[in-house]
Amino acid sequence: MNSALLTSQEMDAHIAAGTFRLSFIGMSNAGKSYRSKVLNREANFLWYQVDEQIQQALGFKTMGEISSWLGYPTSVGYKDRERQYLELENRFTKEAAMETKGQNFVFDTTGSVAHLDQETLQILKENCLVVHLMVDEKSIEKMMEKFFVEPKPVAWCGYFTEREGETEEAALRRCYPEILAERLKKYRALAHINIPAEEVRDATAEQTLAVIKNYLG
Repeated sequence: MNSALLTSQEMDAHIAAGTFRLSFIGMSNAGKSYRSKVLNREANFLWYQVDEQIQQALGFKTMGEISSWLGYPTSVGYKDRERQYLELENRFTKEAAMETKGQNFVFDTTGSVAHLDQETLQILKENCLVVHLMVDEKSIEKMMEKFFVEPKPVAWCGYFTEREGETEEAALRRCYPEILAERLKKYRALAHINIPAEEVRDATAEQTLAVIKNYLG
């Protein structure tokens, strides 16, 4: 599937042939997993979850267990665990982007997909229609607060710094918006199309695909 040149008519043809490969990217809690679940349940798309693959590889059963294992960038051994996490994410993302099993495919990426190797991102973009579910500034503020209540694993990728006299929480609260802003730029650059997450928030599978086709023109 040549995603770079995909038109709405070509998207319809791929769906009919069972060769359509779609990848959602965006912030954690932007709705990637829920959109993927809807397409899986209502349109029989094969749903590939990178988070789930990483969990299995590490021997964990929940996101909470991975969050506790990874810890914060101030935790002892964080850099080694972050490297291991990103290596797994990079491998599973590269493999999933090449999936072709005679079934339409939706690829549920992690929030840190923007920090993967350029080779992996190029494979993703060449083999999937990459759709960025964009969130607004208000949503980003809510995400930051939710992160401190229900932390998810975060690969900070060098975007965390500490200032003299600053508490750990103060440093995290200062740096978290910075990494989100950087990721937002990377998502926009990686995506074939950028769709406000609100446009598909409560959409059915049919409606979700229709919105995507409208953006293809």
